[in-house]
Amino acid sequence: MKLKNYFTVLTTTVFSIITLPAIAQEQTQFQTPSGNIYCLIAEQNIRCDVLEITGQLPPQPKDCELDWGHVYNLGQRGSGYRGCYGDTVANPDSPVLQYGRTLRYQGFVCTSKKTGLTCINRDKKGWELSREQQIFF
Repeated sequence: MKLKNYFTVLTTTVFSIITLPAIAQEQTQFQTPSGNIYCLIAEQNIRCDVLEITGQLPPQPKDCELDWGHVYNLGQRGSGYRGCYGDTVANPDSPVLQYGRTLRYQGFVCTSKKTGLTCINRDKKGWELSREQQIFF
């Protein structure tokens, strides 16, 4: 093989390796206009973090050795639950889901209102989250 052809093959091969597309994870994130609720939808789950809660939290489960009370999880099926956590999905660069707007993504429907955020899954289970109250249904 001539040196020029070898260089072309090598360059094309290296360029192909470098530009291979990464496997994209389907996800989206958003926040409420108040900046108090941040959500991430990924891997067929939604997690919302409520930064400030004025009401009383339920007792922390004994098996929760991390932070408690401000994280809400919901799968595409079944009921939501309050979670134990050691991280946050709060990202100030997240797009804002304006009041009166609804987001539909991966089987979840979330509606932002001045009174809080409502999210439901395919089973019509979910929550209403606000600074003052967190209600599962």
